[in-house]
Amino acid sequence: MINPFVIRGPLCRSLSARPPHILKRCKFSGRTKTADKPKNGPLPDTPARTRFAPSPTGYVHIGSLRTALYSYLLAKATGGQFLLRIEDTDRARIVPDAERRLYEDLRWAGLNWDEGPDIGGPYGPYRQSDRLEIYKKYADQLLNEGRAYRCFCTPAHLDRMRSISIQEGNPTTYNGTCSHIPPDVSARRAANGEWHCVRFKSDGQRLIVDDLVYRRYVKPEPEDDFVIMKRDGYPTYHFANVVDDHLMEITHVIRGAEWLMSTPKHVALYNAFGWQKPLFAHLGLLVNQHKQKLSKRHGDVDIASWRDRGILPVTLLNYVMLLGWSLGKGVKGQQEVMDLEEMVNRFHLSFTKGDITVNDKHEFLQRAHVKRISKSLGPEGVSNIVLPVAEAHVRKYEEQRRSGSAPADSIVAEVGPVLSLAQARPSHDSTDAIISRDHLKKALESDILHYKDAETYVSRNRYLIWQVPEALYRSSFQKELTKLDEIRTIRPKENIDEESSSSPLESEKLRVSDFVATLRDLLEKIEDKHWTTDVIEPAILPFIKSLYATMKSGDSKPLAWGYHLLRWVIAASTPGPPLISSIALLGKEETMRRIEMASEVARSMELESGVNQS
Repeated sequence: MINPFVIRGPLCRSLSARPPHILKRCKFSGRTKTADKPKNGPLPDTPARTRFAPSPTGYVHIGSLRTALYSYLLAKATGGQFLLRIEDTDRARIVPDAERRLYEDLRWAGLNWDEGPDIGGPYGPYRQSDRLEIYKKYADQLLNEGRAYRCFCTPAHLDRMRSISIQEGNPTTYNGTCSHIPPDVSARRAANGEWHCVRFKSDGQRLIVDDLVYRRYVKPEPEDDFVIMKRDGYPTYHFANVVDDHLMEITHVIRGAEWLMSTPKHVALYNAFGWQKPLFAHLGLLVNQHKQKLSKRHGDVDIASWRDRGILPVTLLNYVMLLGWSLGKGVKGQQEVMDLEEMVNRFHLSFTKGDITVNDKHEFLQRAHVKRISKSLGPEGVSNIVLPVAEAHVRKYEEQRRSGSAPADSIVAEVGPVLSLAQARPSHDSTDAIISRDHLKKALESDILHYKDAETYVSRNRYLIWQVPEALYRSSFQKELTKLDEIRTIRPKENIDEESSSSPLESEKLRVSDFVATLRDLLEKIEDKHWTTDVIEPAILPFIKSLYATMKSGDSKPLAWGYHLLRWVIAASTPGPPLISSIALLGKEETMRRIEMASEVARSMELESGVNQS
């Protein structure tokens, strides 16, 4: 009786009991210093030739990007070449724009290839549909050597055999019906146009797969006579994959662990041809928090969606690199923040075995890379990357505002028309632009260190783009006023501007309207040409810092309240970017317009609430 044991992770299936060396658990010793190479997983001494070989049946997701990245890093770390190959033999499932999107997504991420369909190379063609004669040549070689045979069984016949096998509890492997047809008869039937596929003739051996991650793997049953050339004349993935990797001199194959159980087929083909096998590294599958394989059905999205969210390319590369790979035990935090060059320099071939659960580390990495780029290239280093995405979000919100189709929880419900200074200018912007790109770029750069993603940025900086509605001033005033007992200034009397009639005296109790009037007087004196942060800040900061409030909560200790009131005037108390830089960016005209609206609302609501006007 078979005593099965279960392998966890991507190889979760019953296997016959075998000695423990058959599937031995790897022990990786991580490094504790980022500058040191790990003891396990050393890089080869000779240049590696690696490839990323996606199928254009869908779009690139983070799992396939991780495969591409590791292959790229291995090639570059050893002075080798990274190839891009399109495996388009599954003609029925091809997505029309998938290949174009593939190029766009990889280049956006920062991965460039040395050889590929679009740039050529010495081992081309690099699209499998352009290599059919090559596959036919090698299939014929196996036919002539007796290592393959033509199968004339119809799909209907194969389905019947499969059903019978299932009913009888037998394996659903091919029973070799056509393997006994004499070669001359087989060739004659094929020449007469009889539909057929070509099957590899298995020798019944259970082949050992040597793997850099799983060490040694043996399937519990030998391979059956699997198809290498389909009835439509196209090769199967397994056959084309082996032929291409050999002819393109690929030294290392890095791919997902779901392909490990198919690798014995590939080993059998390498052996049949007498070719040297590449080194294999099968990566643990990426799963979500529910341990389910990533898929769109579970909300796990492709690379384009990360780009459309405004995630930096280097952030995404850094993020996927750390999904199943690490710098070593105990290395965390800022030491894990790497640009592409640093990834190349630190790369090694020690990977985590088993399923890898995705996490939210991209949020930390995004903040770290924004800070890094801003420090080295200035704020424009980040804004130049994310500006188109921020622009797209502004367009979406403005179209919703104009059409009245925004969801109830959207920021659109809390904004007025686009600011006049933020409106698109025909002389500088495209004809269909909604907002001035120059203004949006300035707004983005003024708050760059708080950039998280495009949606969060637009929400945080909404009042640098749209007007503040009067209704929001009223509702926020009411909310703020209900908290306060009184507002006072403790600024020394001698520092008060005597020419400002509305300036309060020392320790005088203030109304909000008094505060707004004083702020208006201070800012009104600044000329338009001097409307900068360097001039605005010293003009109003002493007064802002002099304001204190006591709360109705019972705590009589005065609290600094000037910035609270300033944020109410500028943004109706909505959290957002730094206030002084916001005032500078808004310009004098818009700032004074908001001050007047805030003043009117304050006086009106103070009258309604019976606040002492004397």
